[in-house]
Amino acid sequence: MMQEESELTQQPCAVPGGQSGPSKDRLLDIVTRSAGATMAVVDRGLTMIYVNDEYARWFGTVPDRLVGQSLVQVYGEEDCRRFMPFVERVLRGERVQYQRLLRTPYGFDEWRTICLTPWYGEQGAIEGFMTTALDVHELQVTMDALRAANQRLSSHMENSPLAVLEMDHGLRLLHCSQRAVQLMGWPPVAGLKGRALPGLLALQEGCELLEALHRLQSGAESQNRAEASFFREDGAEVHCEWFNSALTDAEGRVVSVMALVQDVSAKIQIARQQHYLAHHDSLTGLYNRRAFQSRLEAALQQARGTGEAVAVLFIDLDGFKRVNDTLGHRTGDEVLRVMAQRIAGAVRGGDTAARLGGDEFLVMLERGVTREVIDTVGHGLLQALRRPVALDGLEVTVGASMGVAVVRPRDSDIGALISRADQAMYAAKRAGKGRLHYAEGG
Repeated sequence: MMQEESELTQQPCAVPGGQSGPSKDRLLDIVTRSAGATMAVVDRGLTMIYVNDEYARWFGTVPDRLVGQSLVQVYGEEDCRRFMPFVERVLRGERVQYQRLLRTPYGFDEWRTICLTPWYGEQGAIEGFMTTALDVHELQVTMDALRAANQRLSSHMENSPLAVLEMDHGLRLLHCSQRAVQLMGWPPVAGLKGRALPGLLALQEGCELLEALHRLQSGAESQNRAEASFFREDGAEVHCEWFNSALTDAEGRVVSVMALVQDVSAKIQIARQQHYLAHHDSLTGLYNRRAFQSRLEAALQQARGTGEAVAVLFIDLDGFKRVNDTLGHRTGDEVLRVMAQRIAGAVRGGDTAARLGGDEFLVMLERGVTREVIDTVGHGLLQALRRPVALDGLEVTVGASMGVAVVRPRDSDIGALISRADQAMYAAKRAGKGRLHYAEGG
């Protein structure tokens, strides 16, 4: 029976066309010689029982000189200790594959993939293993370079002072840096992937940022810039400048959107403060003369189209100089602040109150201005300003005199208008103070 089996293995193999091919042993020899891989068979006692020519070449010898030697004899004890954990796994029946940097017969290092496969005997027991090694040097070097590039890019993204966000075509988050999480006040990164950015920031249709992102989605633009403000969960308002770009595939379809986000909250806050200081009185917080004149000019421009009247009320405190001289400027400043608060509280919503300077104030009425409205607001102001002011245990009382100039749409000289109200105020003082007086023609 054994003789018949041996003879069968030597029979030529059938090939297409009816011709005879090489025997199975010959085919095995061709495969092991020509595969370009090192091949060896090792028994359970870790002795080599077969090696191909390529394997022997790596050791500068021929197969017959390696067959019968142990792994320790071939590789040395130190090298064996490094790969013995893999050998133990394959002898337990596991197919093992790993990469290893080896010194080639030509004297340079090369990455190779080592594959260990269990060898089972006729009774099903593991009698050893086969080891093969393929050259994967170029692939490994390329993968290492790609991995290093990705690590550098990831490091740049995480260490950038800008927040970095990557979204898919549907504006769902693929990646965001820790800086982005901190800036937006979001939960940890793990819970963000797949969340839609418009929903996370509660962006409303028509807002500048959402429109810019939609233009990228549609392919109308490849990059753009937008500004957006939003409130974090902790209530803080954040102002950001967004630099957005779209990544397209070979067919020009948008596959992802990248955003670099800069926090400009401090710059916006400074701009707001500068605008506020340029238009408001530093002591009382009311509008200053410049802002009042600008608003008055705009009101007159609008009134020319509607035919409505505009009224200017010129207020001067009565008895303030006495307070300032006897109690000091600090007390005087506090009285001015209280008077400003009372003026702001006594006018209607939409009316404009300003401090002209010293103890002089201006109020502009620009909606539904009638004699009745002027009287109601004017006397309400006088009543509020004559109430005593309690300061550090002291009770200070001042009053006010008021002049009123009613402006018609044809009037255009802002200075002359304020001067008319000023003159009417002095007329009120001469008439006994604490009263309202209309300018001539009012």
